[in-house]
Amino acid sequence: MQIHLLETVRLSNQSLRIMASALEENAINPVPLLVQAGIAPDIINNVQGEITCAQELLFQQYFTDKTRNIPGLWMRTGLRYRVMSYGPLGLAVLAASNVTEGLHVLGAFQGLTFSLMYYEVEMEDDQAVALTAHDHDVPASLREFHQERALGSVTMFLNDMQPPQFPLVRIESTLQRAAGWQGCDALLGAPVIFGAKTTRWIFKKGAGDLPLPMASPLLEETYSSLCKKLVATASVQNSFVSHVLDLLVRSGRGFPSAAEVAAQLHVSERTLHRRLESNNTSFGKLLDRIRYDRALDLLNKSTLTIEKIADMLGFSETSSFTRAFKRWSGVSPQQHRMK
Repeated sequence: MQIHLLETVRLSNQSLRIMASALEENAINPVPLLVQAGIAPDIINNVQGEITCAQELLFQQYFTDKTRNIPGLWMRTGLRYRVMSYGPLGLAVLAASNVTEGLHVLGAFQGLTFSLMYYEVEMEDDQAVALTAHDHDVPASLREFHQERALGSVTMFLNDMQPPQFPLVRIESTLQRAAGWQGCDALLGAPVIFGAKTTRWIFKKGAGDLPLPMASPLLEETYSSLCKKLVATASVQNSFVSHVLDLLVRSGRGFPSAAEVAAQLHVSERTLHRRLESNNTSFGKLLDRIRYDRALDLLNKSTLTIEKIADMLGFSETSSFTRAFKRWSGVSPQQHRMK
């Protein structure tokens, strides 16, 4: 997560649900905190819900305030963050060829994480040898939470890259804790050194070259492309337009209708069209933009037939897709592939 993306990029609600679950298990009702953060309480029951980065950060603050006196809770909460919790980013990481490439993918799309920590891959002889976490951008009131949660979440992220346990030499943390605090060495599977100058996960020799279980160049390119588009929506000045684009980008097979998008944004369809028009665009133009981008990805990076691509993009007939693509690019899908 990055400061300049707080209001425009939307995140999966998985982090929110993880924190809400931790609260409930400690007899703390998460609903008042959700309301304070401007989040509809029923979102924690929606496995596909989304919130803004700003809402995520605000809820983190309320979560921190409520749980500050429960030792070890933040680290244990971090253990619940699995790589798939990060949506397209997690998939892009797992599809990379090896640990080093996967961590570079993580570094390229940090705006899609649930943290303001900045992660840097340490390299030696073209191989990742450590992962460093910096908290310069984290508000002072949240630094301890982010650092402690990272002990669990980053370790689990690495474990998912090399199940069941990533080969670590040790973990160094800037936190001031007693040696063996909360049984962390056994819990995290590596010695933890507290009071360090920088927070780091130091790898065993050769770990950077280890292949990833889902390694696939095509999948990595596909999910990395989706990550780029999710971050790119943040460049749209108007957050309402950004949210519409985001919903279209995140759609799977086909695309939602204007009425369905309006419902997800809690406005009427008429209001949706009016607000888009006031920003010199329309639902049709935004849909065309995303359809064209996705069509280019599928034509350039897959061997799918034109008929299958048309179906995946929500066209009822291949001829309709061909006409639309020619309107977008000046050539037919077949001609584009022959270039």
